Order: sequence, then C-alpha cells, then structure tokens
Amino acid sequence: MIRRRLTAVALLLGFVLSSVAPAAGQDAGAGTGGAIQRAQEARLAGTWRRVLMIGAHPDDEDTELLTILTRGRGIETAYLSLTRGEGGQNLIGSELGRALGVLRTEELLAARSLDGGRQFFTRAYDFGFSKSAEETFRFWPHDSLIKDAVRIIRRFRPQVVVGVWSGTTRDGHGHHQVAGIVAREAFDAAGDPARYPELQREEGLAPWTPAKFYRSGRMDAAAPAEGLDGGVIDAAEGQSMHQIAARSRSRHRSQDMGQLEDLGPSRVRVILEATAPGIVANGDSLFAGIAPSAPLPNDPHRAVVALADAGVILDATTDDDEVVRGQELTVTVSVWNGGPRPVQADVSPLRQDGWTMRSEGCVGALGVIAPGELKKCKYQVTVWDNAPPSTPYFLRNGLEVAMYRWGKDASLLGEPFEPPPVRARFTVTTADGEAVTTVREVQARSLDQGLGEVRRPIQVVPRIAVDLSPDKLLWPVGVRARTFRVSLEHLAKDSSLAEVTLVVPPGWTAPKPQRVVLRREGERAAADFVVGVPAQAPPGDYEIAASVAVGPDTLSLGVYRIRYPHVPPRNIVTRAMSIVVLAPVTLPRARKIGYVRGAADRVPEALLNTGVPVRLLTGDALERAPLDSFSVIVIGARAYEVDASLQRAHPRLMSWLERGGTLVVQYQQYPFIRGGFAPLPFTIASPHDRVTDEDAPVKLLAPTSPLLRSPNRIGQADFTGWVQERGLYFARSWDRTWTPLLEMHDSGDVAREGSLLVGRRGRGTVIYTGIAFFRELPAAVPGAWRLFMNLLDAGAPRAGRQP
Repeated sequence: MIRRRLTAVALLLGFVLSSVAPAAGQDAGAGTGGAIQRAQEARLAGTWRRVLMIGAHPDDEDTELLTILTRGRGIETAYLSLTRGEGGQNLIGSELGRALGVLRTEELLAARSLDGGRQFFTRAYDFGFSKSAEETFRFWPHDSLIKDAVRIIRRFRPQVVVGVWSGTTRDGHGHHQVAGIVAREAFDAAGDPARYPELQREEGLAPWTPAKFYRSGRMDAAAPAEGLDGGVIDAAEGQSMHQIAARSRSRHRSQDMGQLEDLGPSRVRVILEATAPGIVANGDSLFAGIAPSAPLPNDPHRAVVALADAGVILDATTDDDEVVRGQELTVTVSVWNGGPRPVQADVSPLRQDGWTMRSEGCVGALGVIAPGELKKCKYQVTVWDNAPPSTPYFLRNGLEVAMYRWGKDASLLGEPFEPPPVRARFTVTTADGEAVTTVREVQARSLDQGLGEVRRPIQVVPRIAVDLSPDKLLWPVGVRARTFRVSLEHLAKDSSLAEVTLVVPPGWTAPKPQRVVLRREGERAAADFVVGVPAQAPPGDYEIAASVAVGPDTLSLGVYRIRYPHVPPRNIVTRAMSIVVLAPVTLPRARKIGYVRGAADRVPEALLNTGVPVRLLTGDALERAPLDSFSVIVIGARAYEVDASLQRAHPRLMSWLERGGTLVVQYQQYPFIRGGFAPLPFTIASPHDRVTDEDAPVKLLAPTSPLLRSPNRIGQADFTGWVQERGLYFARSWDRTWTPLLEMHDSGDVAREGSLLVGRRGRGTVIYTGIAFFRELPAAVPGAWRLFMNLLDAGAPRAGRQP
C-alpha cells in the first residue's frame, strides 16, 4: 500500500478545535478529542476554502459567522484583530494596558477554540477610544497597518475577506473606522507584487489575490445581502451554530460579554462589496464563481482524523511548569494504542535554541505498539544557561507611539504567542501504512485534590523574581521620606544568598544593601528601604531601581502572573523599577476615608502609597459596619456593576450622606442610572459623552468654587501630562441641585460640562465625576492628583488658601 505522510505541526499553535473549553486554566487531559472533535476535523480535512475576518478589537468578531462557516460548512476561518484590546477596562481583575492585552489574547484563543477559527494580530496597540479615523492613523501609521494585514492575507491565503466594519463614520469608534478601511485596502493590495515585495523576499510570503470582499451586514439592515443560517444544529455538538457562537463570545469575560445561548432561528448577513478581476459571482454563495485552490500546507485536520480513527492517544509531560536557567527537566512521552490494530510510533524532541537534550534510548523508534498497549519513555531537557524569562514576544521590545516593535522572527509576526519551548514530535504509522506526524506541547502535569489533573505550560522564570513597590508613586513636595519594599520570590530548587540593593537618584538617600538567604523553592522575603529626597530636589520624574546580586549574577526582573479559570496561565516579565513623580500636591485634611473598589481599580493602593489614609469597604463593612466613622466615601469606577454589596448598601449609604458625609462617585455606566443609584438626578447619554484627547482644553466654569481652590489651587497647568483620555460617561443633563465645575471637549465636538458635578443632599456633599481618575492617579499625573485631593476635602471646613 502507498505510504501517505500527513503533518500536523500546526497543532502546536492551537488550531485544533475542542468542544470543551479548558477548565480552571488547564488544558484537558490527553485524548483523541472524541466524536465531536473528529467530526469537525473531518469537515475541515483537505479543505481549500478559507475566509479571513478583519476587525479592530477582541469582541469585534462575528462569532456566529465564524461558527457557521467553520463548524457548519467546513471552511477554514481566521480573525485578524488589529489590536489586543489593551485600552479597555477589565471587569474580572486588575490587569490594564499590556497585561490586559495578554489576557484578551488568551480570551480570543479560548473563543476560537469554540467557533473553530484561527487568530491573528497586527502591531497596533489599543491606545483607547478614538472619535475618528484621522486621529487613529496618527497613532497607527496607515501603511504599517496595511502591510501587517497584507502579511496575514498572504500567509493564510483566504479566497474571501470579510470586513466587520464599514470604514465610515457610521462605525463610531475611530479604531472601527480604521479596521474597515484597512480590510478593504489590504484586500486590494495583497495580490499586487509591487506592494510590500519584502514580505516575499524576507518572509517567503508570495502575493495572494483574494477573490471576494464582503462587509458584515449587521450595521446595514437595508442593503442586499447573503444570509447564512445560524439556527442549523451541529449534529455532533447537539446545539445550533448560534448557541455555540454565544458560548464563544462569552469567553470575553474581561469585557463583561457573557451571552445567553438562545434557542431558535438566527441569521447572519454579509454584503458583497468587491471581487477580484475575472471573478464572476454567480449565485449567492460566498464561494460561487471561485475555482478550487490548494489546501494550506501541513494540513493538521487529516492527521487528527487518522489518529482518532486508529484510537491512538499521544502525550508529552513533565513535572515542573516554572523553570530556571540550567534546570533539567524530565520529559515523559506516552503512546497508547486504544484501537483494534497495531501501530508503529517514533518520537523526537523539539526545543528552543540553546536548550540541550540527553536521552537513554527514548528518541527514535518506539517500535510496534499492540492493541491495548501503552508505551512510555523519558528523556531529559536542560534549560539554556542564557534563556530569557518567558514573556510574550510582542512585549519584548516596547512600543513606538502605539505600535509594538516586533522582533525579526518572521514566523511569529502576527501570531498570538510564540511556540512553547519544549515539544515532542510523534510519527505514528497505522496498520494501513498511513504515516501521521504531529507535534505535542510538553506540559507540566500535576494533581490538584480539588480540581483533579492540572496542566500548565512550561515557562522560564528568573532564579529570584524581584519586585519593587510601589512601581509608580506620586511624591508630594515637602515629604522627606518614603518606604519602598523589594519583594523576592525564590524560584530555584537550590538555595541562594542574595544581596539586595536599591539604586536611587543622585543626592537621594537609601540604606545600605541588605542580605537575604533563600533556602527553598517558593520561599518569599522582603527588604524595606526608607528613601529620602533632598530638600532642593526640583519637581519632576525620577527613577528608583532594585537589583539582587547572587554570586556573579545580577537580577532585576520580576514575574507578573495572569491566572484565570477560563484561560491558560501566562507570565509577563516586569522590571524592578519605580517611577517617582515629585510634585507640589497638598494632601487633604480628611483623614477618615472609605473606598469601594471598582473594576480594575488601583486607585486605593495609589492613595495609600502617597500617604492618603483610605480603608477599603467591602461586603459586611458596607452592609453592616457603622459608616459614621468615615467623613468621606469614594466609589470606584464601575463599582456598582462589580460589587453587589454596594447595591445592597445603597440605602444606608444615602442615609449616611444625608447626615453630612461626602460622597465621591467616579464614573458609572448605564446600570447605575437605570437602577436608581444616582444620589441626585442626572442622565448619561447613549452613546455616552466622553473626551478622548488627553490634552483637550479644559475651562473652569466655577473658578472660585472651593473644590477648585483648596487645598490645591487648580489652574491650566493641572491639565497637562494626562494619559489616554480626559474621561468618559459624563453626565449629559442634570437638575439644579448639581453645579458643573469644568467644561471640556474633543476637537470638533460640542462643549461637555458633565465631567465634574457637585451637589448637596441633606447635610452632605455629593460629587459625580467621569474624569478618568482610575487611569490618572495610578499613573501619578500631578494635576489629576491635585484635583482629586480637593474632591476628598469637598465637605471639610475651609481654613485658608493653599498653593
């Protein structure tokens, strides 16, 4: 019989579908994937049809269209998201910015594991809401975006491209407009050999001409469109495409995107906008008039089907998920023949450059494996002595304006993450002579008595993880000393004698280095340093850094761990550094301040680090503890959405306010208004009023108001140096019980006066503000700090003027 060789190297990138998402951040145990996965892989095996969808953010994608095409029609699909969603808020944790982008990348992969698509990205960093394409292109160079999108088209080679957005002002968000523009321009450019010839010269990506360009029809109900049925039942899954798509969308948990899996009919519409020369779109099918082309090389789907049919399960595991330089790992590879006929298996290790391997007969032929037989063997892999700590490839080189600086490894560009550091390649020859080659990631396997089998990826970590806190600090002029803590986590298996040093700016004072002995893996220690600032130090930004000497090595990197039950664990490397902003900020007289934490809210820690005494209020403290011990209570951004105890405590909070308290409410969304939680009447428009330009001019509407004069006199200089935006979810209308204090607006927009309102309820003072203090205070923006200090003193007796 003719030997056929099928390769499935693409499996290591997560292209294989799974009907069950990983639980508790773990991959499922070893298996064939069962009947559901086999049915889907069989639909995709050997397919030549491919569709690429292009949008701006995680959650822009039409998961129902992806599900219909992939799971229903056996079409390869992929979603190209311009960004990783770094500029949004986080409803489930504290990650913002780049860390949020990593979390949302994993959420996209979790969604794709359900709807069946692949996932790609451009270099664009989500810098926050934008009101126009023109503004967005100032942050994302137009030609760079087109090149990134063309790269993915030439790599994935779709016959059909679907733009999620129209590329017009109808899309609203400037990022959406740009995504619509880029989708069409990349469609036109991808087949032109004169455009980006370096992609072929340097990356081997030849021009590719997609046949058809469609727009999503969800924004244009009147346009003639092709309808696709989302109510079709997936026989293997037992649910409709619409239901599966809802489950996929619900993986965007950091965005509060949970969906009901509704029964009943559903349709998705796409509008044909352009065809390539020579394409005649006969009929209303996406692929009508398109001639078949070759499948992508290394088709993984046929290999999965062949292994499932043979009843063969492959596995590659080790014991440790976080490893240090020079550490040796023992890898166990397993082949179980659960089928009725014998097979033959070979195994070979794959590892990153610099990592070494030794084997005692494991590598090579495992021989014939009889029905019901399990064969195992072991080999050792040693981590390269110069292996860098694991961090996503797109974070390694920083940003240029709002574009990631990618490295030179062409195989990574646009991919979600880099391949795992250790893998095993299996070649299984079935009884019919079919040779199947596939790659498995080597994962750390352990037992959790509560969860059962837990699997985690291998990640390189420093011998000692070093963290310096606070990582950013607003230091008021006149305060002579502050305490910084260097936290150490010992991640090596042997002991370490560490000398901890704090490096401060010239003229500043810090204690001598401290010695710490760490004897066990996982042991933690801390060293506190009281840092003094010279009296003559001018306001400005300063850098303080921590380093740890262990023998000849100097360590200064930490590990930030992203851990959630719906995605695999992922580490980010951090620097043990603190940015200190020395600024003329007078702290409030109020000393009894309560704080209800909002979504991804790091304001309480920023306040405490700067010397503002706040006490977090949660659960019983909100619902039962006496509130009269507080003179001020601050409600964090979106706290009414994420803290059910705050909703229950609302009546007693209003009673406390009426007795003379000061209540500062940071921005809330529509449930706050609909639920009747506003202390005084006001409305929020839909879409909400916001100012996205962090440098937008600000006018003082009530310059003599105590809130703008004490303890800090607010002027125009206080509105310089802000980050990302001025604010969002401003009040649109309000009654006369409120007084607006500021006016601001983006260029070309109307004046907005609802960013900061103050009013009275009973004997108390109430403030509502859409100003993005949740961004500005952790970023140590001096003017935002000065204004927020005034808000905390809104109900305090006035005792003269302050600078």
